[in-house]
Amino acid sequence: MKKIYEKPVLVRKGKLSAVVATASLANGSTT
Repeated sequence: MKKIYEKPVLVRKGKLSAVVATASLANGSTT
C-alpha cells in the first residue's frame, strides 16, 4: 500500500497501460 501512495504516477501509468492492452486485445479479437 505504501508504494501506491509513494508513487501514484507509476500506478496510474500501470493502469493506463493495462487499459490500453485490454483495449488493443478487445479490438484485435473483435476484428
